[in-house]
Amino acid sequence: MVGHCKGVTVVKRTLIHPVLFSQHFSIDPTRLKLAGLLDPVLNSDTKLFIDPLLIAKSKNPLIKTEGMAAVTAAFNNVIGLVDMSQSETDAAWKGAYKALDLDERSETCLGYGGASTSGNSRPPTLRRSILRTAKEIITLGEKNPAMIPLMGLFEEGVGPDTLSDMTTNFLLSTLCEITENFCKIEGISTKKFGPKYSNRELPDNPYHLGTPVVLVPRDLLRDLPLAADWSDVSRVVMQIDEIRDAVNRMFGNIAKASVADKKKAVRKVALSSLDNLRAVLAAVADASESYDEKADLDGLYQFRAVLNADRAKFNGMVSAPTVKSDVTLRATVNSMIDQFKQLVENNNMWELLWYGDVPRHERASQLLFFAVCTVMCAINNVDVSPETNSGGGPVDFKFSTGFRGRLLVEMKLSKGAVEHGYKKQLETYKAAAQTKAGIFVIMDVGGMGRKLNVIRKLKAEAEARGETTSDIIVIDASRRLSASKR
Repeated sequence: MVGHCKGVTVVKRTLIHPVLFSQHFSIDPTRLKLAGLLDPVLNSDTKLFIDPLLIAKSKNPLIKTEGMAAVTAAFNNVIGLVDMSQSETDAAWKGAYKALDLDERSETCLGYGGASTSGNSRPPTLRRSILRTAKEIITLGEKNPAMIPLMGLFEEGVGPDTLSDMTTNFLLSTLCEITENFCKIEGISTKKFGPKYSNRELPDNPYHLGTPVVLVPRDLLRDLPLAADWSDVSRVVMQIDEIRDAVNRMFGNIAKASVADKKKAVRKVALSSLDNLRAVLAAVADASESYDEKADLDGLYQFRAVLNADRAKFNGMVSAPTVKSDVTLRATVNSMIDQFKQLVENNNMWELLWYGDVPRHERASQLLFFAVCTVMCAINNVDVSPETNSGGGPVDFKFSTGFRGRLLVEMKLSKGAVEHGYKKQLETYKAAAQTKAGIFVIMDVGGMGRKLNVIRKLKAEAEARGETTSDIIVIDASRRLSASKR
C-alpha cells in the first residue's frame, strides 16, 4: 500500500512503513537540510505545499533566478493570451487554457495524497473558471501576472493541491536542475527521464517505477498556500480599511457569515475597483511566509527526526507475540502505548510536543506516536504494521501477515474536542454493531477541565447498556521545567 507519489500503480493516502529519501539512498539527512531541501517520504505524501508567493522570497539561487523567470514567463503568457482573447472559442483563449497547466505532480511527494493514478488533471471547468476570473480582472485594468497564484482568493475550487501542482509544473525544469545538482554532489544514483524532465539525470522512486523523485527547497513550502488558507487570508485582507468596511456593510455581523459567504464578499469588493484589487493582491503577496521549521507545529520535521534517529534505544521495548489474534494484537499495541507513555512522561519526549510554551498541534502528537511505533516494530522484528493518514489522524494497527484483525488508536489533545471525539467513536461502534473496541488516548497538555470525567461517564453509561466502548488512556504531556531550573 503506497502513497500519492504516482507511477503506474494505484495509490493510497496512507502512511505505512514510511521510507525517507535519505534512508533509501543512504545519505545523511543533514545533507538535505544543509542544501535547504525537504527529505520526502517516497511512499506517501507529506502534507506540505509549494506556495507560488514564496518563490521571490526563496534563498535558493536557482529558484530566485531561473525559477522566478520561468514562473513569471508562464503567468505572463497566460495573462497575455487571456487579454488577447475575444471569446472562449478563439485561438488565444484555447492557448491560455493549454498554458494553464493544472496537471497533478507526483514527483515531489507533496500534498494531501489520494487514490488516483498517474497523469490525472483537474476538471476543465476549474481551468475555465480561473481564466474567466483572470479576464474579469484584466477588464478591470489589472494585468499583473501575480493575480494567477492568488486565484484561491476568488475561486472556490482552487485548493492548495491545485496551486502547488500548478506552480510545480511551471517550476519543474528548475526543480529538476536542483535535484540533479544535489544528486551529483552526493553521489546518488540517477538516470535520464526524457524531455519532460529537461533530460536531467534524476533519482528513480523505487515505489513508483518510471517516476523520478524531484526535490523541493524547504523555503517554498507551507502547510497551506496563503491564497488557499482562508483563516490567514481573512486576517490579512481585513486589515485593509476599505475592504473591511465594505465587507462589514454586506453583513450585519460578519462573525456569523460562513466562509463561503466571506469569500464571495471579498471577491465582490476586491473586483469592484482597481484600487481595492491592487490592495488585496499586494497585502496577500507580502504576507506569505514558509512553514516554520523551528516551531514545526504540525510535527513534520520531528517525525523525520524520529525515523532517522538511532533506533538502538527502542530495542527491547516490545516483544513479538507468538500467536496472532485479537488478544495478542491488543496486548502488543497496549505495550507500545505504554512505552510511548514512558518516553513522553519520563524520558523528555514531551519536549517534542511543545514549542516554547505553546503545545504543537494534535497531528504532531499523532505523527510522533506513529513514528515511534513504526520504529519500535522495525527494530524488534514485530510483525505489526501501524498505518495512518499522511497528514496525521487515528493510527490503525494490524499484523502484516496472517491474522486479519485491526485495532484503531485515536489520539486527541486535552485542549481539543475530547468529548466530541469519544462520542463519535461510541456512535460508530453502535451503528456498525461492533464488538471490538479501539483505544482512545488523550495527550494531556492542559485545558482538560471536566472532559475526562465526561467521557468516563459516557463510557460507563454505554457499558451499562451493553454497548462497545473504547479504553481510555491519559498521557501526561505537560510542559516540565528544564533540569537546570528544577
